[in-house]
Amino acid sequence: MNNKKLIIIRYFILATLIFSIVGYKENVDVYTVISVLIFIINNQIRFFIFKDKKYIIFISLMLEWIVSYFCYKNYGGLVFSYMCIGIIDGVFLLKGKLSYISIGLAMLTTGLMSRNLNINEITLNVASLITLAILSNYVKDKNDRLIKTEELYDKLRISEEQLRKANSELEIYTNSIKELAILRERNRISREIHDSVGHSLSTIIIQLGAIEKIAQEDGNMASDMAKNLSGFAKDGLNEIRTALRELKPREFEKYESIIAIEDLTKEFSKLTGVDVKLGFTKEKWPLNGGQSFVVYRIVQEFLSNSVRHGKATKVNIFMNFNEDDLILTLKDNGQGADNLEKGMGLTNIYERVNELGGQVDYDTQKDKGFLLRVVLKLDKSLVF
Repeated sequence: MNNKKLIIIRYFILATLIFSIVGYKENVDVYTVISVLIFIINNQIRFFIFKDKKYIIFISLMLEWIVSYFCYKNYGGLVFSYMCIGIIDGVFLLKGKLSYISIGLAMLTTGLMSRNLNINEITLNVASLITLAILSNYVKDKNDRLIKTEELYDKLRISEEQLRKANSELEIYTNSIKELAILRERNRISREIHDSVGHSLSTIIIQLGAIEKIAQEDGNMASDMAKNLSGFAKDGLNEIRTALRELKPREFEKYESIIAIEDLTKEFSKLTGVDVKLGFTKEKWPLNGGQSFVVYRIVQEFLSNSVRHGKATKVNIFMNFNEDDLILTLKDNGQGADNLEKGMGLTNIYERVNELGGQVDYDTQKDKGFLLRVVLKLDKSLVF
């Protein structure tokens, strides 16, 4: 039962109590008003101020039984209206033994208040209050189960959202690693062909040049053959170089900075045992020399500080290449701090980024890790 319904019930019962006293007592004096006010004030303070403090609630209920007995004895009214709110509060605001004790004392007080009534009225009052207590306990039990169900649902929903987020991050990370692996392999093949085949053909050209000189002493035909062979070898070398340029991905420049950072994070993880995840968006654009150097140094500084100062065990790095900016986000799960003073590392990051016309923001709280966000502008001369 929600608070709004309880409040309506309370005010209705209080109104019934007041009207029953006024109807029973022809001349309402100041003592009657004071007694009723004490009853109402105690009742309201208990519900609105001390509703989470069980021992104060129990004391308040004991006071209410005493005031109820005094008011009924001197001013009359309906027994049920005196005890009704206390019964409800004893069930809803108390738990365990205190709840049962308060209800038992309420029944005892009801018996004392009803001792001058006939047996039918006594039975009706006691039975009504017992029924009220049972119904209140039933409603409270249903309400508690509903709250627990809602809490469980909220936890499941939060867990599902966290799982989706983790799955999305893992997918991005996996795709990033896959792209890097493909590019690394293509670059390795390109380098191997250049180093082996290119070197062999270059040697052939040199040797043919020597043969050409020697053949000039023995005959022009040998010299012509050597020239032709040399030209053929040169043409073959040019074709291989053309093929290598085509094989090597044109967008490799976009990945050079990312590959350098990946090498840094892998080496850092091996040395420290910190779990470092690097991710980036599908769309990328190349960084100039200054930007590449600054990004590398920022990652290096952040990783070092995460372990040395933050005692972090996990670090997430994400490079978001949008239309005009690179947004570099670095987050660890370290100790964090409520009041952070800029040290040499953070000062160097600010200075380097400012020199490139970028922006730096950070956020940290005690036991909530450290978040660093760097924004660098696109160098359009590298794209257009």
